Amino acid sequence: MESLLGKFYTKIKGSQEDIASESLVYILNKSFRARRTINQIIKLNTGLDFSDLIFETQSIGENLERPDISGIDETGNEVVIIEAKFWASLTENQPNSYLTRLPQNSVLIFLVPPSRVRALYNEILRKVNSEFTNLESDAENQIIKLTSLNKFVLIKSWQEILNFIKTELIQENNQILISDIDQLIGFCDTIDNNSFQPITDEDLAPKIPRKLISYYNLVDKVVDELKSKIVNVSTEKLTNTFYKFGYRRYFSVGGYGLAVDFSLQLWAEEAEIPFWLSVSIIGDNFNDWGMTHSFAYLCKKVADKLNIHFIQRDKEVLFALSPKLNATEDEVISNLILQIEKIFYAIEDEVQFEKQKISEEK
Repeated sequence: MESLLGKFYTKIKGSQEDIASESLVYILNKSFRARRTINQIIKLNTGLDFSDLIFETQSIGENLERPDISGIDETGNEVVIIEAKFWASLTENQPNSYLTRLPQNSVLIFLVPPSRVRALYNEILRKVNSEFTNLESDAENQIIKLTSLNKFVLIKSWQEILNFIKTELIQENNQILISDIDQLIGFCDTIDNNSFQPITDEDLAPKIPRKLISYYNLVDKVVDELKSKIVNVSTEKLTNTFYKFGYRRYFSVGGYGLAVDFSLQLWAEEAEIPFWLSVSIIGDNFNDWGMTHSFAYLCKKVADKLNIHFIQRDKEVLFALSPKLNATEDEVISNLILQIEKIFYAIEDEVQFEKQKISEEK
C-alpha cells in the first residue's frame, strides 16, 4: 500500500523503528478496539488473557534497556513488551534482558518485516536457549515459551498485526484512525518492499567494507589455523570459492568434506549469523561429496545437543558458527575453531556410537 508517509520515508530523519513505534502507540491509545486486537492476538498465541492495556514508549529499565513499546495492565504492571524491528540487529539486551525484566505470565513481541520473521525467530531461539531452560518452541508459528515462568516470545510481521488492527477500526468506522493506520501500513510496506535501502553517510564509512573484507579473510585464517592445529586436515585438490553472496573455503578430514562459509544470503534469510560450517560425506571419487539421510539425522542430533542452528540440504548440512563478540581477531579465530572441533568430534562420536550399536545387534 502506498502512503504519503511511505513515499517520503527516505527523507525522514531519525529511527524508522521509533517512527513506527510512536505511530502504533498513538493508534492503540486512541482506540479500545485496536488495543483489544493486540490482546486477542496474544490470547490466541499464548493463552494469556489481559484486560485493557495502556501502551507507552521508551520505558527505561534497571539495566538501561529501552524497549520500544510497553503494555501496562490495570494494576500498573508491565506485562507486554513490543519491540519494533526493520533491519537493525538485536541489541545486547534483546531478547534475554527483556525476558528477565518481564514478570511471569507475560509476552515479548517482535514486529518485523515478513521476510525477516524466520531468520529472527532462529536467532532469538538461539539466544534464549543460551540463558533459559525448559523451553517450548513452535517454528511454524514463531512462538517460544519459557514453560516454568509462562513467559512467551512472539515474532510477528508488521503487516499481520497492522491489518488485524485495521479490520477492527473499519468495524468501528473510525475514519480518522483508519487513515492513520493506512499511513503506517504504507510506511512499513515501503521499507519492506524497497530492496534498495537508502544510502546514509554512515553506510559510506570505510569501516563497513573493511569489516566485510575482514570476514572474508577470517574464513581463510580459520582454515589455515585448522591445518596447522589438526594433522589430518587437508586442503589438497580443493580450491577456495567466491560466489554471488559469499565465500567458501573447503577442507577435508578423513572421509568428510567440510567448508567454512561467509554467506550474506544465509546471514540475511536463515539466521542472523554470517559464518557457517558445511559438512558432507566424501564418496569413492574424491570429488563426489554428498549426504545420506542417516548421516543428516546424526548431524541434526549433534546440532540439537550443542544448541546450534542447523540447515539440511541435498549434498550437505550446515551448522551456524557464532562469532565471539567484542573480541580480538585471534580470539574470534580461536573460538570459531573451537566450535568447529566441537561439532566435528561430536559427529564422530555419534557415528562411532551408531557403528557400535549396529555391531552389537549383529
